[in-house]
Amino acid sequence: MANSPGRPMKARPKIVQAACEMFLEHGLDVSLDMIATRAGTTRQTLYNHFSGKDALLLETFNFLNGQMQPSIRDILAASEDDFPQRLRRIAGVVQGHFYHPQNLHFHRLLIQVLMQRPELYTTLQQRQSQRILQTLAEALRQACDSGEITLSNPAIQAAAFLGAVMGYPLPAALIELKPVDPQWLEQLASAAIDSFLCAWHYQPVA
Repeated sequence: MANSPGRPMKARPKIVQAACEMFLEHGLDVSLDMIATRAGTTRQTLYNHFSGKDALLLETFNFLNGQMQPSIRDILAASEDDFPQRLRRIAGVVQGHFYHPQNLHFHRLLIQVLMQRPELYTTLQQRQSQRILQTLAEALRQACDSGEITLSNPAIQAAAFLGAVMGYPLPAALIELKPVDPQWLEQLASAAIDSFLCAWHYQPVA
């Protein structure tokens, strides 16, 4: 028997996926009825999961960022890679995510909302959008404990590293929605990694 459109276990991920598609297609003017229809559910079911469009927008942002999480964890768990190789792979995942046209577009929509509703930023910070930062900070802490690197604040260093590999061209890319040369991004990542390894006094573990 086919699933009922509003079954709780099925509805939420379908709503989030539909919201992502509709926000990208129609911008902030998309209605909740349109999203519910795309998700194959009802407006009431949508409201059972989300209090309104703002909550759904934040959840969609969290969903998009969460797509990086499995890749980052797989990289950190790869025992065949040394620490610099893991950093390079992490940089590639982060750049590939933030410079993807879909994500540039969505981030610009989110910035527009936050400019109009700055109080939503606090809610955003309290959600799981910081998972990548937390995962990398824990990896740096483990590398520090093993003697590979020396640093005093893994959380701050993780934030600094992610900011460096996302890089200087990100604001312009958000404004213009134009792709950035992948080779330039790769060179940026390499320069950032070399600088951080030097600053962290990297020493390979025998």
